[in-house]
Amino acid sequence: MSTSPQKVAIVTGGATGIGRAIAQALVANGTAVLIAGRDQQRGEAAAAELGGNTLFVPADVSQESDVQRLVATAVDRYGRLDYLINNAGVEGGMGGFEGTEAALIDSVLSVNVKGVFLAIKHAAPVMVRQQNGVIINIGSFVGTTNPIPQAAIYGASKAAVLSLTRAAAAGYADQHLRVYAVCPWMTDTPMADRQTDSDATAKAGYAAAINPSKQLVTPEDLAQATVDLLEGHTQLPNGEAILVDHASALSQIVPMTVA
Repeated sequence: MSTSPQKVAIVTGGATGIGRAIAQALVANGTAVLIAGRDQQRGEAAAAELGGNTLFVPADVSQESDVQRLVATAVDRYGRLDYLINNAGVEGGMGGFEGTEAALIDSVLSVNVKGVFLAIKHAAPVMVRQQNGVIINIGSFVGTTNPIPQAAIYGASKAAVLSLTRAAAAGYADQHLRVYAVCPWMTDTPMADRQTDSDATAKAGYAAAINPSKQLVTPEDLAQATVDLLEGHTQLPNGEAILVDHASALSQIVPMTVA
């Protein structure tokens, strides 16, 4: 077991997009970060580029044995786990009700819902033993504030993330564990690139139509909001969800009651 740093975090889906930005912000604060994902080559490259005390652990969050091994790696290496950021997710395309195959539904729910559940299931007992820990689940404006029929299954999965957040907060509130959801407005990520064929004009147009700020949220906006919650700089009731817009917006962080 290595000498323990000040804090230890797991970031699922930490090799790209929002997850990578969160990992980078945590590393800059001296936190040891385990980034998890299915693409080993990309994950190892990201860990090397992030530097500091960063480790890539190959893991498919929909597989319980992978999640168990991920949490065990953190504990074996550092003796603790302070932060869990459930960021791994898949969008499932824009097929709507009639254009979405059953196999795609299973894929989205297995990562976006089952993956969050499994990570909480195995990380929470470690945090309870420590009598300290914070879990943040990455949600979305889709399915929570804005129904989008073309992304119905993705929206449903993100609505489920809010329910899991509330349930975990209630279940562990008396055991020194805080749980929140961070819900970005449309963000400039590889997921947005896939949805728009990497058309910058199209992405900007969607943001102008959807986001209160009329601008794309950046991964760094989400990273800052997440780190502020983890470190207690943003005070919110346990189980709360927040909507995060571009940092230039006057109301960048808006509490969104999930009860």
